[in-house]
Amino acid sequence: MMNYIFFIIMLIFHIIFNHNILKMYMIYLNLIIIVLLFMSSINFNYSWMMLYKWFGLDMISFSLILLSILIISLMYMVSLNVKNKDFFSLNLLFLLLFLILSFYSMNYFIFYIFFEMSLIPTFILIMGWGYQPERLNASMFMMLYTLFSSLPLMILIFYLFYEFNSMNYLILMNLSLKFDMFNSFLLYFFMFFSFFVKLPIFMFHMWLPKAHVEAPVSGSMILAGIMLKLGGYGLIRFMFLIMNYCLKFNFLFLLLSLLGMFILSILCLRQFDLKVLVAYSSVVHMGMMLMGLMSLSLFGLMGSLLMMIGHGLCSSALFFMVNLMYERTHSRNLLINKGMISLLPSLMMFWFMFCVCNMSSPPSLNLLSELLISNVLLNWSLNILLFLIVSMFLSCIYSLYLFSYCSHGLINNLLNKIYEVKMLDYLILLVHYIPLNLLFLKMDLFM
Repeated sequence: MMNYIFFIIMLIFHIIFNHNILKMYMIYLNLIIIVLLFMSSINFNYSWMMLYKWFGLDMISFSLILLSILIISLMYMVSLNVKNKDFFSLNLLFLLLFLILSFYSMNYFIFYIFFEMSLIPTFILIMGWGYQPERLNASMFMMLYTLFSSLPLMILIFYLFYEFNSMNYLILMNLSLKFDMFNSFLLYFFMFFSFFVKLPIFMFHMWLPKAHVEAPVSGSMILAGIMLKLGGYGLIRFMFLIMNYCLKFNFLFLLLSLLGMFILSILCLRQFDLKVLVAYSSVVHMGMMLMGLMSLSLFGLMGSLLMMIGHGLCSSALFFMVNLMYERTHSRNLLINKGMISLLPSLMMFWFMFCVCNMSSPPSLNLLSELLISNVLLNWSLNILLFLIVSMFLSCIYSLYLFSYCSHGLINNLLNKIYEVKMLDYLILLVHYIPLNLLFLKMDLFM
């Protein structure tokens, strides 16, 4: 694993010394090669592997590292016409490095450091390459939200070290951690608060639509594809520490997620901005993922991992297609982007395929994950059956609403001189679509 990290560091020097116009293509190809080499270098199981000092991989972190490299390589291909290519490329490679190190670490403090450091390149990405002047406000909003929520976590990590003289995952997970804290709910809440904001769970999600709307397309792809998964990954790692409190309090946040799914699905149905609609659909999916984790079952964990991977690919592709529409019509309004099926039929086919994946149709990973999570939830309590059915039905409805509005209806007369979608854009969509819909053939990797 260290040789892959070293290779990415070498790519940073490639940016500094090479002023070639093919720079973005070269980095994209190098990262795709890393994906292929990385996949062939590990044994697919849930054991720890590639151990090195306080670094190590298991199947969860391996899947998310693979997703990170794939999404960031695609971000290079999306941003070929971006201004200030050198700084942009450098920023993305640093972001990739921080993400890999946060998923690769086996030490809670090292994880926390890289978890926070990954915010800085994202902040620069939104502030530097966003579209409107409002981007300054949005990037500060995101930074302050996530920093404020993670300060209690840092204090708790220091407290952990003071109590147990170790920060290693494996050592702490083998200890039965019973804290003699004054208020057990406060400990539970503040340990997870940072990850709830990062996910984001309903009620802590206000920064996400704002950040998505102001971010460039690459910023939206990384936010939806990877940054939200950091919250889920952190929850998985920290949940094993305080299992006794999780048994007591998890139901509160499980029910809050269920309520959030219902309310935000209804909210999606009255959105006119394409980007805001896709951003809110991310929060709905992350609510479903959190319910799987909070069930404290193996099937719930598998379903959550699959939903993180499936949502990362699907949501990233949806944001990319929203950007394709924005480049042609210079608006993200649903009312202006109507009737596109007669102007861009091939793109509308991809819109249909990804909207259908977004509503968890076969054979996508989203369907498999929702089946696993629904199974676990109904095993937990049958009382939520009706509410769960309505929430999942509404989350299908807004995906259909999004596709049918974009595809059908009267065409705006000002859009007669619209230009075609390039071959490269279809290639990017295919790279999203193939793993999303064919990974179910290798489910033995995750089970």
